[in-house]
Amino acid sequence: MDLKRQLGPVTGVLVIVADMIGTGIFMTTGNILGMTGNALLVLTLWCLGGLVAITGSLCYAELAAMWPDEGGEYQYLKMIFGYLPAFLTGWISLMVGFSAPVATGSILLVEYIDRFITFAGVTDPNVVALFTGAGQKGIAIGIIVFFTMMHIVGVRRGGYFQNGLTVLKIALVVSLIVLGFWAIDWSNAGRLTALYSPAADSLNLRLTGLALLMVMFAYSGWNSATYIAGEIRDPGRNLPRILLAGTLLTTVLYLLINVVYLMAADGPSIMGKDEVGAIVTSSLFSPGLAGFFTLFIVLILLSAVSVQMMVGPRVCYAMAQDGMIFRSLSAVNDRFGTPHRAILVQMFLAILYIVVGNAMTLIIYMGFALNIFPLLTVIGLVYMRIKRPDLARPFRVPWFPVIPAFYIAVSASMMIAALMNWTETSLFAIGVVLAGIPVYYLWRRFVSRDVKGGRA
Repeated sequence: MDLKRQLGPVTGVLVIVADMIGTGIFMTTGNILGMTGNALLVLTLWCLGGLVAITGSLCYAELAAMWPDEGGEYQYLKMIFGYLPAFLTGWISLMVGFSAPVATGSILLVEYIDRFITFAGVTDPNVVALFTGAGQKGIAIGIIVFFTMMHIVGVRRGGYFQNGLTVLKIALVVSLIVLGFWAIDWSNAGRLTALYSPAADSLNLRLTGLALLMVMFAYSGWNSATYIAGEIRDPGRNLPRILLAGTLLTTVLYLLINVVYLMAADGPSIMGKDEVGAIVTSSLFSPGLAGFFTLFIVLILLSAVSVQMMVGPRVCYAMAQDGMIFRSLSAVNDRFGTPHRAILVQMFLAILYIVVGNAMTLIIYMGFALNIFPLLTVIGLVYMRIKRPDLARPFRVPWFPVIPAFYIAVSASMMIAALMNWTETSLFAIGVVLAGIPVYYLWRRFVSRDVKGGRA
């Protein structure tokens, strides 16, 4: 049983917005300001990150229109380079790409609930203990289990629920921006160009590249509609529009909300802090309204966790269809029409990350790993333009090769900076990728020799 094309362009755009607006925007700005000490550089990096995401979405739009199937990079790399790189991107997506963000979002979500309880004046020691230590992780696991069940019971039901959460998310973000702009003391406009550390006036390229990598974690998700491409109606026409519209909308919202962050609170109060959204709302509004917005952020993070649980299993499903992992994971539930076993696998991996990790460690680990295969995919786009100019392309990247060259150059620079600064975690990420190579050959030799045809 195959998945059905039953999702429209509105759902596609909302999936991208829901996937992008989540953990990153509510925890990275403070950490980036702590790294650079330069408010203007922080804004510049968010602008640059938006350009990277937009150029990446244009590149993916060409590939998605050519091969509108489930799996995103997995399908594109399979068609361009063959099964080994396709398996490796699926390996990373399965092991890290979606399960780790689900874990990160769930952990941060519970931290914001704890902030809300503080704003609400709850002092009961049993309630306070519930949101710390093992209790915190237990609640995060419960959230993941809930959304697993939600997305197993049906694409449409899960899609409707996801769309409702995302529309609410956009309304809440816009409200925070509008009320933030109204409440900000604009006489402090110098905060947008403030230097908060002695070395902030000198540009450290290694540190800047690293900070941009953290920004790109917040922008990750611009390609999320490609993972459900097999369920999008009229994909050749709709997918390019979905990718560009979703990424542009999110970029504008990110830039505006960062102006609120940097203007609302004195720099040192958010430098190096994860819960920057809660800190900023407490600076702008009364305790009651600040608590209200903290609860809003909880709802926003709920949407982000939900969409990761919706999108991620489609990569596992696509790999299983090709016999690259257990074919049983390609099973589609007869009643609900969803890849229920693939969803359960992602749930168990996300729970594992919650048990063994913390939010910032997961971001550092993911930042490098999640950039490897989008970079290879865009390189593959250029390669296919040269090797197979005859292929039907319902959508073509404008200003070729400038747009893919920009994406490749900036992405490669970020990864070099990560290797130089976060050497241990970056090498660990590379090691996880390389570990997939013997797994691939062992799988092909002893388990699954019959796979479907690949390259175009």
